[in-house]
Amino acid sequence: MLVWLDSPQAAARGFILIDRDGVVNENRPDYVKNVREFHAYPDALQALALLNRRNISAIIISNQSGINRGLISWDDFWQMHDAMISEVEQSGGKIAAALYCPHRPDELCGCRKPSPDMISAACRLFEIDPRQAIFIGDSITDIEAAANAGCLGIRIRRTDEGSLDVERGSTQVFSNLADAVLGIYP
Repeated sequence: MLVWLDSPQAAARGFILIDRDGVVNENRPDYVKNVREFHAYPDALQALALLNRRNISAIIISNQSGINRGLISWDDFWQMHDAMISEVEQSGGKIAAALYCPHRPDELCGCRKPSPDMISAACRLFEIDPRQAIFIGDSITDIEAAANAGCLGIRIRRTDEGSLDVERGSTQVFSNLADAVLGIYP
């Protein structure tokens, strides 16, 4: 598990956990492999700015198996991370931390979603009660990771995705991160 922490700041009023690809930035079927392929969604930048204004800290939780698949170099990975942080901050938002799993599914690591380990680690780092935590993601494995960690999972299904898999249970679904944030924090 890779962990990036921002510099310490005043205590946040709350925390929200967010997947990266497909929620903060456009996803690609062949992986987001470098900074040229990293395109933040305008609604995500607005949502992160709103969270920052409300003193709610955002924590990124993301599988990044393209690293161990040999599709994303370490330099490219950290350049994308730095570009995300910069773009979020230029838009008035803030990322408090990012936890990434670089493993392929066949490596059977403990941190890859739907495992709850990255969510649990973030909760321990920031003293968040998992039962009070919210994790926003765009895939079934995100929702399963939230359930496995004992927190609320919220799903993003962008209208350009078409028909994906069937929703499970009573998962709240929003069309983008801005709508989700406004639904949670009206």
